[in-house]
Amino acid sequence: MKALMIINPKAGKKSRRNLAEYLRRVFRLHGYDCDVITTKKPLEAESIARSMAENYQLVVCSGGDGTLSETVNGLNCLKNRPPIAYLPTGTTNDFAGSLGLSTDIKQAVRDTFGGTREKLDIGRMNDRCFVYVASFGAFSQSAYLTPQNMKNRFGRFAYFIECMRELPSIRAHKMRISDSQGEICRGSYLFGAISNATSIGGILHYDRRDVSLSDGKHEVLLIKKPESIGMLRRTLRALLTGDYSADGIQMFHASHLRFEFEDETEWTLDGERCAPAKVTDIDNVPYAMEFIVPRSAAEKNFCKTA
Repeated sequence: MKALMIINPKAGKKSRRNLAEYLRRVFRLHGYDCDVITTKKPLEAESIARSMAENYQLVVCSGGDGTLSETVNGLNCLKNRPPIAYLPTGTTNDFAGSLGLSTDIKQAVRDTFGGTREKLDIGRMNDRCFVYVASFGAFSQSAYLTPQNMKNRFGRFAYFIECMRELPSIRAHKMRISDSQGEICRGSYLFGAISNATSIGGILHYDRRDVSLSDGKHEVLLIKKPESIGMLRRTLRALLTGDYSADGIQMFHASHLRFEFEDETEWTLDGERCAPAKVTDIDNVPYAMEFIVPRSAAEKNFCKTA
């Protein structure tokens, strides 16, 4: 069997100088002939997956959520898509947490060889895919504005620091949201996240019982523009405690949504910046990618229906 390894050596805050050789050796012991490629620039993982992956029986992706997102976008262009073994080495590793993957590289490798294959949903925003979240508005920029040296030094706390810096520039976005049946809501919103994960940016956390990664639907979280300082405080308190039923917050599930903004609005996909747009279509693509996940996590979280 042949495995294509795509490694982002700059992901995360640990030095992993010997990672490529370690992975090559371990996978070879398990019967894989490995080709290892380390990325050196943005979108390189996507290009590698698109041009090479069809010739392999397994794609091993080692990096953060952004590296995984690039790899999935590359695989999405292929007719025959090999399964993905994701070895998380990023800073927040949101999607890895949803999959039940260990951030200890040796344990993650053991989970790969003892795991099971699961076909999971992905998202599509206009002509681009995302693995676990598309977001706009307040704090959505913190993922890519946070300097890498801060991520390396402070880990998840770096995102909170960047969020606090972003507070003075927060503005509301006037918009209309509709699905295939018509309008769902309209108004002014500070933030929106369309996700397929149990946590977002290391800040928002969902109850695992409320999230399935293979039900054909995304979780949609919207934060309304507060009418007063008191409402803003209550909304922030609710977010910190995970009370998504509070006033000022809307949460629901959807397979397809159209966002129509009054002004061009910037989105992020899996923490990566996208070009501003006035109209954005987001779809859930069910069972689109096959991942290798720990058996215990698969039994708990993937195969239930909403």
